[in-house]
Amino acid sequence: MENMFTPRSLNIKQIFGDADAFYKIPRYQRPYRWVNEQVDKLWDDLYESYKEEIENYFLGSIILAFDSEKSSYRDVVDGQQRLTTLTILLCVIRDLFPNLNKTDGLPDPNNIDIHTIKNSIFYNENIDRLKLFTHSQHQNDFEQLIIKGNTTNLQKPFKYQVYSDEEPKYKYINTAILFREKLEKIGEVEAGKFINYVFNNVFIIRIDCSSTEFAIRMFQVLNDRGMDLTNADLIKSFLFESIKNISDDEEIKKQNEDTFISEWQSIEYLINDIDVSLNDMLVVYEYYLLAANPKKSLYDELENVFTGKNPLTIISEFKKFVKSYKEVLFDGQNKIIYSFWYLRWAMYWKAILGGALQENYPDFEELSIALRRFYYLYWIAGRTLTKVKQTSFNIIKWIKENKIIEFIKSEMDNKLSEDKIIPDVLESLSSKNVYNSPWLKPLLLMIEYNQTDSVIPFVEMDRNLHIEHILPIEWKKYDEWKEYITDEISDNYINSIGNLTLLSGKKNIEASNNPFSIKIGIYEGKGKYGNNDNKITSFSITQKIRNDYNSNKYEQKWNEKAIIDRWNWFLDETQKILNIDLSKIKKLPLTTAISNAGESDN
Repeated sequence: MENMFTPRSLNIKQIFGDADAFYKIPRYQRPYRWVNEQVDKLWDDLYESYKEEIENYFLGSIILAFDSEKSSYRDVVDGQQRLTTLTILLCVIRDLFPNLNKTDGLPDPNNIDIHTIKNSIFYNENIDRLKLFTHSQHQNDFEQLIIKGNTTNLQKPFKYQVYSDEEPKYKYINTAILFREKLEKIGEVEAGKFINYVFNNVFIIRIDCSSTEFAIRMFQVLNDRGMDLTNADLIKSFLFESIKNISDDEEIKKQNEDTFISEWQSIEYLINDIDVSLNDMLVVYEYYLLAANPKKSLYDELENVFTGKNPLTIISEFKKFVKSYKEVLFDGQNKIIYSFWYLRWAMYWKAILGGALQENYPDFEELSIALRRFYYLYWIAGRTLTKVKQTSFNIIKWIKENKIIEFIKSEMDNKLSEDKIIPDVLESLSSKNVYNSPWLKPLLLMIEYNQTDSVIPFVEMDRNLHIEHILPIEWKKYDEWKEYITDEISDNYINSIGNLTLLSGKKNIEASNNPFSIKIGIYEGKGKYGNNDNKITSFSITQKIRNDYNSNKYEQKWNEKAIIDRWNWFLDETQKILNIDLSKIKKLPLTTAISNAGESDN
């Protein structure tokens, strides 16, 4: 084990000046990504430690792996961002202060002059022996702009260029300009003292590992917020290293490497256009692959699954998963799929539906409807993730086993019965106070989607979407309401499903506490109080109230009968969507209920 890795505490002068100080960013690594926040933090850490005269300042760890026995360069498994940023700092100092720490007296070994700076950028000022080779696709930009170019002539890029990950050259330029501004501010004399401190008193733990595999393991042990790699990077590097096992032919190996990198980049481009990070997508994919609750870390689980398999096949299958997710689940205009985006437990439904697409499950739509019903019933019943987790993994397993949809639906029904979900759903829906229920808006939106057979846009559940009290909270302020609303009616129904609908931002503010006649005008887009919006509210379930008013269905009142009818209509719509019998919690107006009770006594 002692030969597997060698940790060494080295100051910056040794990191860039030792005989073995040659570094290369592997092709599987992400390009340079640091922007203002990270560069400023590095500068502040270094400059504050210099001003406070901290004798030995620890900058962190970098993890290296031998590229091959034939190369003197070490692969940077972790530490790319810091090494690249420090190299840019050296290049800016070289260009800005060509006479840095120049003296006519005896040389001081702790004095860092321009010759030392240049030899920290490339060996003996020989441009063919760069101390750091960055990401292969961007090496030419790095050399032309930073290594060979004059950083004092660089022009500040636009912000959108800096924050785009497609062309790291703008990040190189941005970092150089940030350092140039900071160095110009402190001046050459102070910069000389500062760089003396950095080279002699700032230390990095350099961990040299005998292989990339061991370096990755080392990274996992030492991983903290200061390190550069993510689980996605580790998995990528593991697969990339596995390519060498496919063929011993160097030309074929190079072709395979190019194919892998191209496929991985395609996946990253797909990920940029959807709602999840690459790491989260790998978690979703992990759930699909395992069809069981993970016992270890994401990297460990996937390493175990991927070991011994062709990495090109693995990356192709993962790309297929991501592409299907994007096209069907994220971009697809499907009202059933819309419903899932309001749900909790996102990783689970994504793994199930993503897995069904991956497996070309023949009853995908019926599965989607059944899964929506299953999750929403548990949500409305007030259950937590623990109640649906194992069944979710079981569903993935059944899909991979190509179990018929009738079997899967039967198992879901058995689970619902076992957990006594339906009685709790009935209790939740019949509550006098559903206004603050987290499932209410999603359920109203599902009813909205169900009002038409045509495709309609997805409705974001953001701060502009409101639950509207048709009978307002402060109804007693208006004589119109007091004509037919009593305290008993208000107490029973004001926060119930019979008195709530959807409105968007401005209309909700204007509608809130008003007489019904004014509310209808606002629902129609003809409200007062400076509202010039003549469009009818976009929600069909709210237009229904307006249509009933215009047809004089309830004598243009929002009375008890109107609320009860709305209650029952809501339940009828919910029955269709969730395939559940809600007849037991339907309502009758109080006067009708009394009348019926009298008839039964006779």
